[in-house]
Amino acid sequence: MKKLHLKYPPLVLILLVIFSCTKMDLKKDRTFETDNTLLPGWSKAQLTSADFIPQDGDSIERITTLGVKLTNPYLIPNMQQAYTNLGLSSSLATITNKYVRFKPTVAQLAALDSTMDAQGLELFDTPVDYVVTYEGDYYQDPSIPDSLPTWQYAVVPTNFVFPSGIIYEILAQIHIPGDNYTAIETEAERLASLQDSLNGGGSAPSGLKGGVQPNSASYCDPCFVWDPIARECVPIGNGCGTNPPPPAVDAAIPAGYIYVHDTNLNTDIGVRKVRVVARRWFKVDRTYTDNAGHFVCTKKFKHKVRILERFKNDDARIYGVRGWRLYQMLFPVKRTLGIFSGTKNNLNLFNNQAGPINSKANRYWAAATTHNAVQEHRDYAGQFSFSVAPSAMNIFITNWAALEGLASTPLFHKRVIQNIPTSFINTFLASQVISASKLVPFFAIVNVDMAIDYHTTLARFTSDWLKETDYHEMSHASHFTKAGTAWYNQFVTAELNQIAAHTGANDPLNPYGSSNTPDAPIIALGEGWAYHMGHFLADQRYGVNATCTDEGQFQYCPSNPPPLVAHPHTNVLEFYIPTLSSDPFHWIPKGLMEDLIDNGEPVQFTQVNDLVLGLTTSQIFSALQSDVTTVSQYKTRLLQQIGNGQLNNINNLFTSYGY
Repeated sequence: MKKLHLKYPPLVLILLVIFSCTKMDLKKDRTFETDNTLLPGWSKAQLTSADFIPQDGDSIERITTLGVKLTNPYLIPNMQQAYTNLGLSSSLATITNKYVRFKPTVAQLAALDSTMDAQGLELFDTPVDYVVTYEGDYYQDPSIPDSLPTWQYAVVPTNFVFPSGIIYEILAQIHIPGDNYTAIETEAERLASLQDSLNGGGSAPSGLKGGVQPNSASYCDPCFVWDPIARECVPIGNGCGTNPPPPAVDAAIPAGYIYVHDTNLNTDIGVRKVRVVARRWFKVDRTYTDNAGHFVCTKKFKHKVRILERFKNDDARIYGVRGWRLYQMLFPVKRTLGIFSGTKNNLNLFNNQAGPINSKANRYWAAATTHNAVQEHRDYAGQFSFSVAPSAMNIFITNWAALEGLASTPLFHKRVIQNIPTSFINTFLASQVISASKLVPFFAIVNVDMAIDYHTTLARFTSDWLKETDYHEMSHASHFTKAGTAWYNQFVTAELNQIAAHTGANDPLNPYGSSNTPDAPIIALGEGWAYHMGHFLADQRYGVNATCTDEGQFQYCPSNPPPLVAHPHTNVLEFYIPTLSSDPFHWIPKGLMEDLIDNGEPVQFTQVNDLVLGLTTSQIFSALQSDVTTVSQYKTRLLQQIGNGQLNNINNLFTSYGY
């Protein structure tokens, strides 16, 4: 758990020059290519509002709107004719997939998503076979109230076993040609569009490269020839001289990079292990980025393809707290990155800050930053030899907590506890924005492992500010891995007790309580470790590039004068004053573990007797064992494990912190 304050030091105590250390460098989101329809050849005049221009700089959730229903090119008779027209056997058009939709209840939605995930399948809230006249943030079937889950569409294999108890419909049995047969897709779409034209659905496309209106035969795909009377590309037939026929000219495997902007380093960092979904018509592919943020799909897509990012992998799923259409909280955060044509193999896609703190862009940026922080923490666990956090964690990001920068890691999901107190929801997830009683059922379905609040000022909304909080909370999860469920049950119960006792935003003892409660000893130990690791790892990541930071006492900036160094996240630990009465949580030994691993500090600043030299992170973590529930017990176990080395110095250090 973490609580952030901002206080300034009296001049009589420390002479510090406080400068504004934060400069926002907001990168303008790119304007994406338009996608008037998934069929080539529909003119922009027919679909004037279909441009995909993301409006992420505000918090308004805009609904996707649909136009006419299109003839499905992938139906078996149409595909048989397409093969025949290109001189191939119609018997190749076998049923490869089913186009289906589900109507889950709120209680079934998360389970359905997990079931599809386990089989490598994706859910979409928008039907595939309609013209999209406006690409919004979500789609809600008009026959279903906003409060209930809308139909969820999917393309599944023929042997798919439908989940028991969930309403579903099989909309079509379809044939999706293999990657070597993209010319078949071109002809199938041409035939379907001819049918749409006869039915008044629009003008017929012509089997063109990229769907661009031609003025010569050079615009036709392979296996097609220009018909000057019909003014369209028509199939050559006879297998076009090869079997399979040459692919469509613009058939390509989507690939590229997905980035998140790092405000401290002023550069774009690859988003690691984020799920990437590519879709055109019924062809769906999914993959993950590598450690550089690079992805390469496995399927070829002709004409235009949608690219989406979904913040989920085997390590963590990032959810977003919402105040409307609450059922959408049961899906991890997802975003359409754009619609692309051409080669499609050199895409550069960005998650940037934009607009007010509660904007959609900032939600995506916070999700991407936290998503990366999970991976970085796992790297640091290997580097410094402490336990990794559990896998498959459910992390909720929000900007509605009771206090700025609140965060908590109750691990309800990992500990299989569904009875989430309303005081927890009101404090960490949605304070006064929406009734906690309305949220409880949703959080019971997808239990919260971690809650990260990012509401703050735009000046403070920096990468190191958010990642320090992420590292802090991930370190609690590492403590769980080390000490076990029984220890963590006691720790979380202690913190929940104090949250319930101090719920008001103006209560100075929110969220830890005072030092004289029965809960204080285990809180002091657990938070002492997490505060240390949050700032220690933030310093590893950012060093002199960090912004000003504090922990309820004084603010430290890279510009502070000597003897302070230009490492704010180190200074906030090194110069923590455990006797500062103005800090209601001075009894939490936030600087103790830094003092164990450093090489001493000037005693005149903190009155801490720090002569302990250079223990390792592995050593200080190893003493966090299942039967160690107080700081004093921790000291005893630490000394035992290092053979009572530096006995006097360690005793004196702990005494300085009141233990």
